Order: sequence, then structure tokens, then C-alpha cells
Amino acid sequence: MRRGLAVLAVGVLALLAGCGGGAAPAATGSGAATATAPAAASTGAAAAKVTITFMEAMSSGTLKPALAHLTSQFEQANPNVTVNLIAEPNYGTLRAKTLAAIAAGAPPTIAQAYESWAANYAKNGALVQLGPLVAGAGGVSASEQADFWPGIWKDTFLPDGKQWMWPFNKSDYVVYYNATVLKQKGLQPPATWADLAQECKTLTDGTKVWCFSMDPGSPAAPANGTYVWTSLIRAYGGHLYAGGQAQFASPQAVEAANYLAALYRTGELQLGTNYPGQTALAAGRAEFDLSTVAGYYYVKKAVGGKFDLEVAPMPTGPAGAGNTLQGTNIVLFAKSTPAQQQAAWAYMKFLTEPAQQAYWAQHTGYLPVRQSAKADMQAYLTANPYQGIAADELASAGGLPGVAGFTEATGKVTTALAAAIKGQPAAAALTAANTAANQVLQAGGQ
Repeated sequence: MRRGLAVLAVGVLALLAGCGGGAAPAATGSGAATATAPAAASTGAAAAKVTITFMEAMSSGTLKPALAHLTSQFEQANPNVTVNLIAEPNYGTLRAKTLAAIAAGAPPTIAQAYESWAANYAKNGALVQLGPLVAGAGGVSASEQADFWPGIWKDTFLPDGKQWMWPFNKSDYVVYYNATVLKQKGLQPPATWADLAQECKTLTDGTKVWCFSMDPGSPAAPANGTYVWTSLIRAYGGHLYAGGQAQFASPQAVEAANYLAALYRTGELQLGTNYPGQTALAAGRAEFDLSTVAGYYYVKKAVGGKFDLEVAPMPTGPAGAGNTLQGTNIVLFAKSTPAQQQAAWAYMKFLTEPAQQAYWAQHTGYLPVRQSAKADMQAYLTANPYQGIAADELASAGGLPGVAGFTEATGKVTTALAAAIKGQPAAAALTAANTAANQVLQAGGQ
């Protein structure tokens, strides 16, 4: 097992673009101004003193103090438990250090992990399966399970049908738009992808103003443009992974690429790098930006009051909504002692209780993973309606496949997607890339 994990440590990916790893400063508004986490009731986490470690990347902006505050609340309610937060500067570093710690036989008690990371860890026997904890004494009742957004709960399971992860920091995609221009043109935000294509024709003015920009990213780091495409695939009824294979060349994947290519041919879509959607929207060169809600603060800051910025849900397709979840879950490592596992499980549950989720969402810009948390943040949602729109999108958003190597496999498609958008035959380009992606999956990733 150790040799396998040491191999995994080679070639660790850089931080996924657009996943909300950086935090916005605290949101403004009446809800945020008064939001405080209530004192936690004792969870009975430990009868004797125990220390657990949480390796995480919540190290910037308001993420760090928000997590520290909730952790302090937990420790006050559970004085026998000490939670040591081990903050890393970004997800790439987090993954590299987690892999190194596992390979050395000294992993943290818990850590943040993307779905494909968790699949790698579980494959090598490094994780505790959470299903028995959920179902056991001190677990999570059926009604509590139903309170998690469906896609978020499903995202905690790997393809083996077992629950290896626990929800943590989650976001999804929204449509940022120039409401001033749309009002002038007598348009509403697009409800469907067909609506978006039609509005793009109306809004595009040669090379001066276009509809939206996006960045597919690179083989090392798929970016928002690739995940807009995966959302389109799902909206057309396709899957990203099925039958043990990546599905990046399915009819729905090709159709989604051709949709984007048609917009590119007429100048309605532009490709770029380094958050081109945000840049073009803020500069008045584009009318929309399709990106994660976690970036709201940065989009608003870039716009700087030049026009009325508003947010709408992602468009739907023939098969309905196809929004893609972003963000990580928490995993529990098997090297921890039974006492540490008990304390860590109590801490993980505490973080996802509705009151804590309301506090977390109001202070970080991430979304509440529990539906009932919205009741505790009504003033905030009134002052920040975009957050409610994005939270409601969680009802249909889905995570990325929890398959070892899937992030690396997705990277194999970014160049082909950009080429297809720019005019290469989509079926041929995506078929070749899909073959390369499946080779990565067959090898189990890096």
C-alpha cells in the first residue's frame, strides 16, 4: 500500500481553477453582520483527552477565521478534544502533503479531499469507511440524511457504493450577468441553453461586445470552461463516467462541444486564460460570466459598480439541469486510533449541523450543505440573494465522479475541447482525448 501511495504523490495537480479554494472577505448585509455560531451542545466526542489533526486548505480570506471559530465552538462543547488545524496554502500543496504523510505512515486524522483523491486513498486502504458511523449509535438519522442536498449526499459515495467522504466546502455554478444591459435590451436571464444561444445573437456586436468568455484550462489544471462543458453534457442527458469508462466523447459530449463551437464561430464566445469571463464581464465586453458562486466577491469587485450585477441559475437543457458541484469533502484516515476516529466523527458531524452551516455560508461564501440551514440565514439571504439562488441550485447539482485519477483524466480533454470549440471536428478531437483519459483511469491516476 505504501509503495502505491508514494507513486500517487508524483505529479500532483495544481489547484483546480474555479473550485473556490480562495475565500472572499466576509459578505456584507444585515444577515452577515449579526451571524454568530451558537454554542455547541456536548457531542460526547471523547471520555478521555484526545487530539485530532485536520489537514485543510482553508488558509486565506475569511475561511481561516471562520473555521477556527467553529473549531473553537466544538472544543468548548467537548473539552476533552483538541482539534489541530493544519492549514496549507492551496489544494495542490494539501494533496502533496497528504500523500507524503500517508506514504510515511503518519497521515492526519482527517483531511479535505476531492472525490478522485478520496478514490485513490480508499483504493490503497488508507481511509475509514463512514457508512458504519452514519448508521451506528451517534450516527445520522434518515431525516437528517434527507436534509443534505441530494447531490451533496450522493457525492460522499464512491462508485463501490460505500460512503467514504463527508460534506464540507461546496459551491456550484451560476450565471453572472450585466442586468443593466439586459434591461435595456428587454431581455431576461436565459432559462435554457437554447435561450442563451438566442440572447447571445442579440447581445453580440462584432468584436466589441460578445456574450461570454471562458477558459477550458490546461492538462494540469482543468478550468471553469471545462466544467461549463461538463454541465452542458449533463443538461443534454449525458454522463461523465459510466461502465468503468470516461464518457468525454459520448454523443452528448460532442453535442455540448458543438454548441460552444457554434457560439465561437459567430464571435459570441471568446476563449482566454486567467478568469477571462470575469474580466470581460467587468470590462463591459461581455454580458455574461458562467462561473462558481464562490467567486462572487471577486466578480463584484471587478465590476466595481459600473453596472447592475446580478446572478441567475445555470441554464437547463433537454434533460434538465446539469450543474456541477465544486469544492471538497472530508475523509477520515484509518491510521487514527479508535478514540481519534470517534472524536473526528463528532467534529465532522458538528461542522455540518444546520446552525454551523448557516454560520459557515455567511462568513465564507460557500453554500450550506444542509437545506434547513437556510432557515437560520434569512436576513443574510435577503441582503445577498445570489447566495439563495446558488443554494437552490444544489437541488440538482452533481459532483464529479469519485474515480481514482478522474481529475487527471479530465485534464486530458482540455486541449481537445479548446480545439473543438475553435473548429476542429469535435467527435474526432474528443475521441482521441477520451482514449487518453481512459488510459489515465486504467492506471489509477497519478
